[in-house]
Amino acid sequence: MIRLQTILLALLPAILIAADDAPRPGHSHRGEAFNEGPRTGAVLMEGTGARPFPVTTDSDEAQAFIDQGVGQLHGFWYFEAERSFRQAAAADPDCAMAYWGMAMANWENEKRAKLFIKEAVARKDGAGPRERLYIAARANHLDDEPKEAKKRHQELLNDLETIIHEHPDDLEARAFLACRIWQFSRKGLPIHSHEAVDALLAPVFAAHPMHPAHHYRIHLWDKHKAERALDSAAKLGRTAPAIAHMWHMPGHIYSQLKRYDDSAWAQQASARIDHRHMIANRLLPDQIFNYAHNNEWLVRNFIIMGDAPRALAAAKSLVSNPRHPKHNTLEKNGRSARYGFIRLLEVIEQFELWDEADVCGAAPWLAPGGPPELEAKRLRVLGIAHARRENPSKLKEITAELDTLLATAKEARESAAKEAREKAEGEKKKPKEIEDAVKAAVKKPEAAVKALKSAREELDLYRALLDNDLDAAKELAGKASGEKFARARLHLHLGDSEKALAESREAVEKKPGQVLPLAARVEILNALGMDEEAREAFGQLRELSAHLDLNAPPFLRLTPVAVACGFADDWRVAPAVRDDVGTRPDLGALGPAEWSPPPAPPFERPDHDGTPVALKDFKGEALVLIFYLGHGCLHCVDQLNAFAREAARFESAGLRILAVSTDSVPEIRKSRDGFATDGGEFPFPLLADPGLRLFQRYHAYDDFEKEPLHATFVLDPAGRILWRDIGAEPFEDTGFVLDEARRLLILHGNRP
Repeated sequence: MIRLQTILLALLPAILIAADDAPRPGHSHRGEAFNEGPRTGAVLMEGTGARPFPVTTDSDEAQAFIDQGVGQLHGFWYFEAERSFRQAAAADPDCAMAYWGMAMANWENEKRAKLFIKEAVARKDGAGPRERLYIAARANHLDDEPKEAKKRHQELLNDLETIIHEHPDDLEARAFLACRIWQFSRKGLPIHSHEAVDALLAPVFAAHPMHPAHHYRIHLWDKHKAERALDSAAKLGRTAPAIAHMWHMPGHIYSQLKRYDDSAWAQQASARIDHRHMIANRLLPDQIFNYAHNNEWLVRNFIIMGDAPRALAAAKSLVSNPRHPKHNTLEKNGRSARYGFIRLLEVIEQFELWDEADVCGAAPWLAPGGPPELEAKRLRVLGIAHARRENPSKLKEITAELDTLLATAKEARESAAKEAREKAEGEKKKPKEIEDAVKAAVKKPEAAVKALKSAREELDLYRALLDNDLDAAKELAGKASGEKFARARLHLHLGDSEKALAESREAVEKKPGQVLPLAARVEILNALGMDEEAREAFGQLRELSAHLDLNAPPFLRLTPVAVACGFADDWRVAPAVRDDVGTRPDLGALGPAEWSPPPAPPFERPDHDGTPVALKDFKGEALVLIFYLGHGCLHCVDQLNAFAREAARFESAGLRILAVSTDSVPEIRKSRDGFATDGGEFPFPLLADPGLRLFQRYHAYDDFEKEPLHATFVLDPAGRILWRDIGAEPFEDTGFVLDEARRLLILHGNRP
């Protein structure tokens, strides 16, 4: 086996001597908290809602980035806010409020926030009285005292009130207090007066009508009296136009008011702003707070509006985003992979796109291998699609897959129960504690069994329908899941008009303003000869029809009703024109509708012989590009060995491997000579970049500490970055890189 043994043996004494004193290559010299988060430098940006937030510093640069970071905090743009505060600390390492800002930017990550606030506390003596109050408020909230979280939350509210009392001109304290009151209302501290909180913000808007605190006003009224925040919804995006979340938030208000088209506009704006930023800065989509939620909600709104093509495209866009073990997997809730998978299935089923199910089921869009609960959803929809397309052999294959998965899930359940019981009994636990341990252990496998069993039983219903066995189908009708309006159609097919009418009526009542339930209601009324009622329901549907797709089966079947009512082939109404949405920019000017791979920076670097190797040499070939931190990095050696062992598999998949080192040409040559003595040449080229210019161009570099970072990239044949990992540790999961590269090359390889 070809290994980097020679390098290790030569340098091991020096590495061991330094191991106790220096951080490992790629790790921050400032501590664990700085290993994560942004490590590329910040720039001053337009449109971030920057707020004057004076702090103690002699650096104008530090102050400017503090102001920018505060605006980004108001927009929940936490990743970029931390970057701004890190840049402030780079300009003035003794500025306590820069570290306070980092702790604030990690509102969702208390572990890192605690490490950052310690840095702020260590520097608080150099801060002013107002700044010390901010630092103390955040530190007290993170100190785990008192133990009860609700009491700590109340203490933070009290501390923010103190800042307002002692510094009445500090409008940001009012904004932060309004935000925390809303946030803590979801954690056991109810809002006793929404009007009082709204009044808290009044002086902020009186002084600055376009203050980004409109964000908090939307949250305040979102679930209470949404119409109270229409003014804020119209303004918010323009208060910080570079922050995607500020375009997203008005959608909350519009959805509450059943103005789904306005909500979808807000979410499209947010998505486009995010995509522009990601592509320009070469970020993975799921590194951005709220991105996946915004886009899955957009799919739901397109479904509500009946816009099948855009719903399908938006769901596929989520599925085609790069996956990463830390940021985006099918197993992680709230990430684009899982959201996209589920929403794509919903689009296919609700719009009855059975041919699309066949296409997606045979491609990476709906590839097998996910967790059992997703496999149950996938196989259920694919099975229904095969039944609807009258393909009994394919339906049989699907049910066989479900049977196999169900048997495996039951075995996992029994194994988990046995293991938990034996462990608890071995620890001499009491009988109730043993049963509790077993119950906890089987919770997840039991859920898998339930989901797979439910899908399997429902497909028996569709097999009966396919066989035209209506008696069996009627007995199995209770196994039907899915939307209520779809079940109403099923009852109509089974001849149960009473249930069809009842379920369709309930579907419309429970989801007002949504077109698919109304379309089913019209279809059922028309089929039952209830002409007057069908015309009335069709009139209601027309009022909502501006964006629906007439070619989607649920609407195409309504053509006879439209003709009977005297309407043209295109019976949709024009979109509503509203005067309370503010000034909206053109969506196309905000950014692209989907994430696409950004271009990789060109390069040319010498190999071990000094021969120049350039990115253009690999034009038309997919490439795995590894940045490693020289021969003295033990973890880098492990990574290179891991990829060397799998080089043939990558090659057979059409992926070349190339590694860029911090070493010089003579050092790389020495390494290659060492490889040869082990019985063969190393399977991929090593390039020298001792000046670190290429590391910097690929952002494999900590701009704040002036140190190179580990990085792995996958480039497509057009030289675009499909996937990346940059950080304190090298990425060693070669199987993941290979599988994800294959998936992304299929999904993005043919795109311009």
